[in-house]
Amino acid sequence: MKLLLPVTLDEVVAVWLGAEVDSNRFGAIVCSMLRRDGLPAALVTDPDLTDEQANAARLGLLREYRGFDQADTSLETYSGGLPVRDLAWWRVSIDAADVARLHYINWDYWVAVTGGTRLAATFASAKLAEPDEADAFDTLRDAFVAGAPVPEIILVDSGPDTRVVILEGHVRATAMAMAGDDLKERTALLGRSEVVADQWFY
Repeated sequence: MKLLLPVTLDEVVAVWLGAEVDSNRFGAIVCSMLRRDGLPAALVTDPDLTDEQANAARLGLLREYRGFDQADTSLETYSGGLPVRDLAWWRVSIDAADVARLHYINWDYWVAVTGGTRLAATFASAKLAEPDEADAFDTLRDAFVAGAPVPEIILVDSGPDTRVVILEGHVRATAMAMAGDDLKERTALLGRSEVVADQWFY
């Protein structure tokens, strides 16, 4: 994994929302909040990072449904309590070897489906053993193999050569692992700080 360029927290928020507005799990939530607040869809589909008011609006949305940038760890979300402003954020390049080392968060589901390893590659192997053309994982794998545009995943680690954990994009990361050596080099976002090691999900 190579560090390319530093990114702002505003960009991290925009990438996160841009990915989840189209997700099966969170898309309806994001869209309903936009309608409720009278905000245009372009706020998340075509973000202007030079617009401070828009940046604040996006952060407000992510705080509300994901607990992002909040100290309230009682929220049922792993990003609640993560001191995101203490992390150095980077755009990084990742290849198949990097993806093979990605870990899921320390959540019961991901622990169970990986037999305790939490490695995305472990679950990817299981998905490859039961191919399903209608499955979102298989569809995304094909997109990664073809080099098609797919939202960046967001990662965290506690320093160089430490465990790298997926903060956002578990399904996409699994599909990347399913692509194996056919995966074309991609970019991702990475938050790095020693404080990450103290997070329960890490």
